[in-house]
This record gives sequence, C-alpha cells and structure tokens, in this order.
Amino acid sequence: MKAWIQGVLLAFQFFSVLPVRRTLPMENTQLKGAMVSLPWVGLTAGGGALSAALLLDVYTPMSDGGIALTAMIISSVLTGGIHLDGWMDTGDAYFSYQSIEKRLEIMSDPRTGAFGVLSVLLLLAVRFLFLQETLHISFAAFASGLLVIPWFSRNILLYHFAWTPPAKQEGLCVWFQSAYEKKLLIISFLQNFILITFFIVGYHSLWIPVILAFLSSLLLYGWMRRLSIQSFGGITGDVLGAAVEGGETLLWIVWWISILFVMA
Repeated sequence: MKAWIQGVLLAFQFFSVLPVRRTLPMENTQLKGAMVSLPWVGLTAGGGALSAALLLDVYTPMSDGGIALTAMIISSVLTGGIHLDGWMDTGDAYFSYQSIEKRLEIMSDPRTGAFGVLSVLLLLAVRFLFLQETLHISFAAFASGLLVIPWFSRNILLYHFAWTPPAKQEGLCVWFQSAYEKKLLIISFLQNFILITFFIVGYHSLWIPVILAFLSSLLLYGWMRRLSIQSFGGITGDVLGAAVEGGETLLWIVWWISILFVMA
C-alpha cells in the first residue's frame, strides 16, 4: 500500500505543480500507482479551476468569458503546462510533413516553431469557446465539466500505455509503459464506474453527458492511436501530452453538444 501511495505522489510530482518535495522511488509498483492516479491529477487541476470560477461567479460581476478564461488558465497552470508543451512539439512535428524519423527529431528539438505556436493558440481558442458556451447555458454543467473532462482525458494515457507501441525505445514514456499490466485497466474502469454512478445517482440531469464523455474518450483513443502510429510510429511523451490536451478540447465540444441535448 505504501508503494501505491508513493505512486500517487509520483503522479502529482511529475504532472502538476503541487509541491511534492520528496525523493520517491520509481520502481514498477510506484509507476503503476502513478498511471492509475493520472485522472486524479486532472480532477485536482479541474477542482482548482472550479474553485476560482465559483469565487468569481459569487463575489464579482465578471462575465462568463472572464470566468471561463480564468478557469482555463488556472487549470493549465496547475498542471505546469507540461501537456501543452507536448501539444506544441507534436504540432511542430506533425505539420512539418516530413518522414517519421524527421518528425521525431523535430519533437526532440527544444525550440518551438511557428506551427507549434499556431497549434496551441488554436487549441486554447477552441477550448475557451466551448467553456464559455457551456457556462452560458448552466454553471452546474460548466462546473461538472471542469471535473469530469480532465479526468476522462487522462484516461486516454492509460489506454495508450496498454495498446499503443512506443515510437522510441528510450524516454519517460517507455519507462512508464514498461510497468503497465492488465490489472491497471480494471482499476481504471472501476474508478470510471464510481464516477459515472455518482452522477447517475446524485446528479440525474448530467448522467447522459458524463456517459457520452466516457464513450467519446474511448473513441478518441482509437483515433489518436491510429494517427500516432501513422505519423510518428507510436507514442512519445510529447504525443501523450498532445493526446491529453487535444482530448480535453474535443471532450469539451462533446460536453457542450450533450448539454444542449439534455437541456432541450
């Protein structure tokens, strides 16, 4: 149990800015604990964004746009921008239209090119649009999305560890993937089942969007797997970061559409 707790701390140490100032072992058990804890990192970042949004909504006259933008910024800050960095590097490589080997070289370059900058601006603009539109419909739907969507977008990482081959035989991605085993998927689906059940039992009006978000995350994984193999030969740390950020934005679109359906 101690090793799994260390794995939870490891996930927050790697993928958030929360101050976990401990030297943690990185053996297989800790890495397994970190992998199944990734949705909790997303939930924590979403919780921080929701807290700020709630304070602004209750105590200030700030517009929906201002609240949505603040929530998006805080969520990105709490994760340290690590996945956004992966999105930019992947965008640079993908839009170079080079061979797989050249694309992997471009992703390893610490410099960011024009395509990386344009891709992240487009990503955040689209996400902001659907955050704002959801908030305009219902604060409850917006608040639930801030918690649910980062959770499901990080589930995609575990699916990649399970079924997508690595593009390189070195790096953090390979290190985590080497610790994967089937029981992690069972734990992940149990966590998802508890989350979905909570909304079905406790928040009847939003159980349809939650289930659609979960199913969409599975479909997104299938599409992203195919794209990553075709474009990069598999996954890298940057490709996984792009999967989280791209998945989160696409899930906000699904969330908004499903909220419109529920409200109708």
